Amino acid sequence: MPNRLATESSPYLRQHADNPVDWWPWGPDAFAEARRLDRPVFVSIGYAACHWCHVMAHESFEDPETARLMNERFINIKVDREEHPDVDAIYMNAIQVQGEGGGWPLSAFCLPDGRPYFLGTYFPVEPRFGRPSFRELLVAVSDGYRQRRGDAEDNALALLDGLDRVDAHYRRGALSADPAALSAPLLIAAGRQLAERCDARHGGLGGAPKFPSSSTHELLARASRFPHGQPAREAFDRWARGMAEGGIYDHLGGGFARYSVDERWLVPHFEKMLYDQAQLLGIYAGVAAMAGPFAVRAEQVIAETVGFLARELSDPAGGLWSSLDADSEGEEGKFYVWTPAELRAALGPVNALVFAHAYAVTETGNFEHGASVLSRATPRTSAAEEDQLADQRRALFEVRAHRVRPGTDDKVLAGWNGLAISGLVAAWRGGGSGPALELALRVARFVRDALIDGDRLARVHHRGTTRLDGTLDDYAFVAAGLFDLAEATLDRSWWDLGARLVGAIRDKFVAEHDGVVVFYLAPAGDPLLVHRPESNHDGAIPSGAAIATQALLRLGLVAGDAAALALAERYLVQRLTGAATANAWASSGLLAALDLYLHARVLVVTEGAGRDELLAAARRVYAPTLCLAGPWAAPSILEGKAPAAGAARGFVCTGPTCSPPVTEPAALTALLRE
Repeated sequence: MPNRLATESSPYLRQHADNPVDWWPWGPDAFAEARRLDRPVFVSIGYAACHWCHVMAHESFEDPETARLMNERFINIKVDREEHPDVDAIYMNAIQVQGEGGGWPLSAFCLPDGRPYFLGTYFPVEPRFGRPSFRELLVAVSDGYRQRRGDAEDNALALLDGLDRVDAHYRRGALSADPAALSAPLLIAAGRQLAERCDARHGGLGGAPKFPSSSTHELLARASRFPHGQPAREAFDRWARGMAEGGIYDHLGGGFARYSVDERWLVPHFEKMLYDQAQLLGIYAGVAAMAGPFAVRAEQVIAETVGFLARELSDPAGGLWSSLDADSEGEEGKFYVWTPAELRAALGPVNALVFAHAYAVTETGNFEHGASVLSRATPRTSAAEEDQLADQRRALFEVRAHRVRPGTDDKVLAGWNGLAISGLVAAWRGGGSGPALELALRVARFVRDALIDGDRLARVHHRGTTRLDGTLDDYAFVAAGLFDLAEATLDRSWWDLGARLVGAIRDKFVAEHDGVVVFYLAPAGDPLLVHRPESNHDGAIPSGAAIATQALLRLGLVAGDAAALALAERYLVQRLTGAATANAWASSGLLAALDLYLHARVLVVTEGAGRDELLAAARRVYAPTLCLAGPWAAPSILEGKAPAAGAARGFVCTGPTCSPPVTEPAALTALLRE
């Protein structure tokens, strides 16, 4: 008989609806029951595409004896981290305070009010990996609560104190920060630091496992514009090439997997997340706009990834779904890998040999059971060869379509759709992809119509129903996406809607703590949150605080909102002249905001003949701090700028100073590349 999770919007929760565990969704009823029965609470956090979440579910949550222990000793709550990032942030930070590395599934054992007193991640069904079995742990942790209640209380107090100390760490030194320290050398030093840490052979940060880390990757491109920026540019290009040619990229269907388990980008952890596709569209748009030797391949990656989003992650209502699972038929990666025999059956013996040579498919394989993950193993030499391989990829894609597909997480998340709008607009700018802009518009209309009501943004949409208030990330990512779309379409309504959401950010998520500006992840007043998490650093996605700061800067620099500009300036000063500078990869989004603050250029293109050509030229240039002054611009920016003899003119302004007007696209391109 299904449990309480059967009607939830989260596919991850519904995956557990037939467990013998008496699961509760996150909410006040579960904690009320824990207090009534005086039982500890077990909070299990994961997400639908999480491989090890599936493993623990099959081993433990589907096992009747394990479920009996859980039901007798705990109130058990299942949480989708993607629906409740604020809840996940609390317990993930708590496990790190406890001294362990985080990860999913996240297992938190809590007092009846939700305060954690012991945390872990995956626990096996039998003792191994230096971990006790999950059953042993259930007995030990529940006995500890019953027999040593004081120790459990002390642990909970210590963990919450640790959470406060983490936030204090990020705020330290803020009040003595020096505004004069906000300067380009911060960006130059960050670029040097990141370039030195990057893998000089395969690209990317460090060794195995290797993640896209898109905020950091993008900061390398920004740093390459400054003096001594060539190492950053080389590291950026090597990273982009390594991912696009490696197995982390789906060479048949487009799109990127979550990460590679090796340092070569070869064998991925196969789930495909919307937020990765969104950010990587921006990365490859940058590659295309820089017009280097890899630009043509970048445009191909953009087109294929946009096609993947439109084909495989599109909700009928207009938004984009969250992810594809790593597993198919109970095996990770089975949908994506190939053997030489399968190639011969699909392509014939001669074409199979050609394709196997180009994409490293061997008899021994590079994955499990002798199968191979496709990765490009040969250089791209001739158009004729590439056309032949393209035909072979299309044929294999058709064959693959008849395999059992990985599961789809079909919830629509506001923030990830906001990232997608920005990525799709960037793809349109950098690669000229018309389908990318069409998809961006479709997603934005969905967000506007289904998720926004006044200044409230809902976080989750699933099959016609919206639920949960948005977090800072949701508001910031959607606002930034709408600003990007406004610049792409020159439709003021998108800008005004984004500005409304930024106003809500200031009201709901920004506060002062002893004189220090703080961006909170969640609004105030949620009684179930034992700690109000702050937005402090980038992870797989940029911090909401960083993107909100960029949005505030755009409002201030382009629309003349002095209060927004002052808030952004204050936050940058307090955060980037203190602790944040020591860790460029955790502060990449905020350093990008600093780049905008220091080097913003506002482009005004007047009406007149040739206007579209000027705009098109500007959009093709890699100029990450360029802001387009549309109908929303402050009057002081537009004043005195008019066409000449019916011809459109472009003005590039830095602060109050503007360039002489240009009328030719080539001249504008040269000006923007200076």
